[in-house]
Amino acid sequence: MAALNVFSAENLSKRYGERLLFEGLTFGLSRGQKCAIVAKNGTGKTTLLNGICGVEPVDDGRISMDAATQWSYLPQDPDYDGQQTILDHLYASDMAAVKAMRIYAAAADGDDDEALQAAYEGMDLHNAWDFEARAKEVLGRLNLHNLGRTMATLSGGERRRIALARVLIEEPDILFLDEPTNHLDLDMIQWLERYLAQSKMTILMITHDRYFLENVCDTILELDDQTLYKYKGNYSYYLEKREERKENALANRAKARGIFKRELEWMRSTPSARTGKSKSRIERFYEIKKAAKKRLEEDDMALRLNPHRLGGKIIELHKVAHGFDGDLLFENLTHHFKRG
Repeated sequence: MAALNVFSAENLSKRYGERLLFEGLTFGLSRGQKCAIVAKNGTGKTTLLNGICGVEPVDDGRISMDAATQWSYLPQDPDYDGQQTILDHLYASDMAAVKAMRIYAAAADGDDDEALQAAYEGMDLHNAWDFEARAKEVLGRLNLHNLGRTMATLSGGERRRIALARVLIEEPDILFLDEPTNHLDLDMIQWLERYLAQSKMTILMITHDRYFLENVCDTILELDDQTLYKYKGNYSYYLEKREERKENALANRAKARGIFKRELEWMRSTPSARTGKSKSRIERFYEIKKAAKKRLEEDDMALRLNPHRLGGKIIELHKVAHGFDGDLLFENLTHHFKRG
């Protein structure tokens, strides 16, 4: 039996003026699924994520989550109050565990035993003790210390890591991440990979780090030509199946061009050769024309290869072709170059 979705998006559409970014996108996430959106730069990945999280509403469509579902979003440029301390910023969430911690901290500073007992029970009820332990681990791993500093005194990289720490500490049911590895060093990235891969959270992310995609995600959503393609597997599986899809698209376009050539001759024939009964054929001609003229975009996705993470593999070539002055020198060259 198929897993029930904890998140659903139906018929999402967005345009800026005359420019259509996406239309009719429909997909869902099941509990614990780790999913990434990949696409060429400027295609609308961040716009889609912002639309899902209500930062910038989509033009059409519906987002569905259970009312009890807790979710958090790490945008590329998180908002912050410059006067808040790091600690206040981290614990400013409305999540039940965070509220329980704030109540407990206030009760512990007072002399009302009943209030303290109630606060203690609230910590138990909302697993806030685990929250505190998780906060210590996350802050340590992201090298965030001296939590009394105000947000205004921090560098952009520190504020970004604090925003990441906050959503990880909250540990919501669904976590939306836009470039989570920005401003992280190698040790932090590798720790974050393990943390997210082992987490029970449902995750939808955007990242240009292909190793992160490979090690964390079990589903890839590719946004291409205003259409969403779903691949149930990691990044390597996606590359393989995407190549198959592109080859099929090329074959279909070649077939459409052959039919288009034949139908074009018919369209150019004298009007007497085209009766009233041929209206459907004329309509079909324009559909075939669109398919025959379809431009298949070359891959322009900029995925980062962190040089510190390459290991023994230096260069990967996949179906490379090259020519000079109209002469094809080689094609379909695939090879992995290793160190040494």
